[in-house]
Amino acid sequence: MYKVLGYTPLVVVLLITPILFFLHGWVLLGGLGVLLLCAWLVFRDTLDLVQGVGRVYWLTRQTTARLFRMRLAYMRETDYPWRTGRGLQLVVPYRTFQIGICTPSEHYTVEDGLLHSLAARTLPAKPKDIREWL
Repeated sequence: MYKVLGYTPLVVVLLITPILFFLHGWVLLGGLGVLLLCAWLVFRDTLDLVQGVGRVYWLTRQTTARLFRMRLAYMRETDYPWRTGRGLQLVVPYRTFQIGICTPSEHYTVEDGLLHSLAARTLPAKPKDIREWL
Protein backbone atom coordinates (compact mmCIF):
# COMPACT_ATOMS: atom_id res chain seq x y z
CA MET A 1 0.00 0.00 0.00
CA TYR A 2 2.76 2.48 0.93
CA LYS A 3 4.67 1.75 -2.28
CA VAL A 4 1.61 2.68 -4.35
CA LEU A 5 1.14 5.91 -2.38
CA GLY A 6 4.81 6.73 -2.92
CA TYR A 7 4.32 6.86 -6.69
CA THR A 8 1.28 9.17 -6.46
CA PRO A 9 3.25 12.44 -6.94
CA LEU A 10 4.96 11.02 -10.04
CA VAL A 11 1.63 10.02 -11.55
CA VAL A 12 0.17 13.45 -10.77
CA VAL A 13 3.13 15.17 -12.48
CA LEU A 14 2.74 12.99 -15.56
CA LEU A 15 -1.00 13.64 -15.73
CA ILE A 16 -0.98 17.38 -15.02
CA THR A 17 1.91 18.42 -17.32
CA PRO A 18 0.02 18.08 -20.63
CA ILE A 19 -3.06 19.78 -19.17
CA LEU A 20 -1.10 22.92 -18.13
CA PHE A 21 -0.92 24.10 -21.74
CA PHE A 22 -4.69 24.55 -21.81
CA LEU A 23 -5.13 26.34 -18.47
CA HIS A 24 -5.35 30.11 -17.88
CA GLY A 25 -5.24 32.52 -14.93
CA TRP A 26 -5.45 31.26 -11.38
CA VAL A 27 -6.05 27.70 -12.49
CA LEU A 28 -2.71 27.76 -14.32
CA LEU A 29 -0.93 29.11 -11.23
CA GLY A 30 -2.57 26.45 -9.07
CA GLY A 31 -1.60 23.76 -11.56
CA LEU A 32 2.00 24.99 -11.59
CA GLY A 33 2.01 24.95 -7.80
CA VAL A 34 0.76 21.36 -7.73
CA LEU A 35 3.33 20.44 -10.38
CA LEU A 36 6.19 21.96 -8.39
CA LEU A 37 5.01 20.37 -5.14
CA CYS A 38 4.74 16.93 -6.73
CA ALA A 39 8.12 17.30 -8.45
CA TRP A 40 9.65 18.21 -5.08
CA LEU A 41 8.03 15.14 -3.49
CA VAL A 42 9.43 12.92 -6.26
CA PHE A 43 12.98 14.27 -6.12
CA ARG A 44 13.44 14.97 -2.39
CA ASP A 45 16.02 12.87 -0.56
CA THR A 46 17.05 11.18 -3.81
CA LEU A 47 20.50 12.72 -4.25
CA ASP A 48 22.90 10.07 -5.58
CA LEU A 49 20.15 7.41 -5.57
CA VAL A 50 18.71 5.69 -8.61
CA GLN A 51 14.93 5.96 -8.72
CA GLY A 52 12.71 4.25 -11.24
CA VAL A 53 9.34 2.99 -12.28
CA GLY A 54 9.36 -0.03 -14.56
CA ARG A 55 12.06 0.39 -17.18
CA VAL A 56 12.39 4.17 -16.73
CA TYR A 57 14.95 5.47 -14.26
CA TRP A 58 16.10 8.91 -13.08
CA LEU A 59 18.83 10.07 -10.76
CA THR A 60 20.43 13.25 -9.47
CA ARG A 61 24.09 13.55 -8.52
CA GLN A 62 26.34 16.14 -6.95
CA THR A 63 29.24 17.19 -9.19
CA THR A 64 31.94 19.81 -9.31
CA ALA A 65 31.13 20.77 -12.91
CA ARG A 66 30.25 24.41 -13.55
CA LEU A 67 29.20 24.14 -17.20
CA PHE A 68 25.82 23.52 -18.76
CA ARG A 69 25.85 20.37 -20.90
CA MET A 70 23.58 17.73 -22.30
CA ARG A 71 25.02 14.37 -23.29
CA LEU A 72 24.37 10.66 -23.50
CA ALA A 73 25.17 8.74 -20.34
CA TYR A 74 24.97 5.29 -18.82
CA MET A 75 24.14 3.99 -15.37
CA ARG A 76 25.12 0.82 -13.52
CA GLU A 77 23.47 0.29 -10.15
CA THR A 78 25.68 -1.41 -7.57
CA ASP A 79 22.86 -2.49 -5.28
CA TYR A 80 19.67 -4.51 -5.65
CA PRO A 81 18.03 -4.64 -8.26
CA TRP A 82 21.38 -4.12 -10.09
CA ARG A 83 19.91 -2.30 -13.08
CA THR A 84 21.93 -1.02 -16.02
CA GLY A 85 20.72 1.66 -18.38
CA ARG A 86 21.37 4.39 -20.89
CA GLY A 87 19.84 7.82 -21.08
CA LEU A 88 20.27 11.57 -21.35
CA GLN A 89 22.23 13.55 -18.82
CA LEU A 90 21.78 17.25 -18.16
CA VAL A 91 24.66 18.89 -16.30
CA VAL A 92 24.01 22.17 -14.50
CA PRO A 93 26.40 23.80 -12.03
CA TYR A 94 27.04 21.36 -9.19
CA ARG A 95 24.21 18.99 -10.17
CA THR A 96 23.64 16.29 -12.77
CA PHE A 97 20.18 15.05 -13.74
CA GLN A 98 19.84 11.84 -15.73
CA ILE A 99 16.81 10.04 -17.12
CA GLY A 100 16.76 6.95 -19.29
CA ILE A 101 15.73 3.38 -19.99
CA CYS A 102 17.15 0.55 -17.92
CA THR A 103 17.17 -3.23 -18.04
CA PRO A 104 16.73 -5.15 -14.82
CA SER A 105 19.37 -7.72 -13.99
CA GLU A 106 18.69 -11.42 -14.05
CA HIS A 107 20.86 -11.88 -10.95
CA TYR A 108 18.87 -12.28 -7.78
CA THR A 109 21.47 -13.41 -5.26
CA VAL A 110 23.67 -10.85 -3.54
CA GLU A 111 26.94 -12.46 -4.67
CA ASP A 112 25.92 -12.81 -8.34
CA GLY A 113 24.46 -9.31 -8.42
CA LEU A 114 27.58 -7.70 -6.95
CA LEU A 115 29.85 -9.58 -9.35
CA HIS A 116 27.69 -8.51 -12.29
CA SER A 117 27.46 -4.87 -11.21
CA LEU A 118 31.22 -4.64 -10.80
CA ALA A 119 31.74 -6.41 -14.16
CA ALA A 120 33.59 -9.21 -12.38
CA ARG A 121 33.35 -12.97 -12.58
CA THR A 122 33.87 -15.90 -10.27
CA LEU A 123 37.28 -17.49 -10.33
CA PRO A 124 37.68 -21.08 -11.54
CA ALA A 125 39.91 -21.82 -8.52
CA LYS A 126 41.17 -20.18 -5.35
CA PRO A 127 43.67 -17.31 -5.80
CA LYS A 128 46.38 -19.35 -4.10
CA ASP A 129 45.96 -22.16 -6.65
CA ILE A 130 45.96 -19.71 -9.55
CA ARG A 131 49.28 -18.25 -8.34
CA GLU A 132 50.79 -21.73 -8.51
CA TRP A 133 49.75 -22.09 -12.17
CA LEU A 134 52.42 -19.56 -13.14
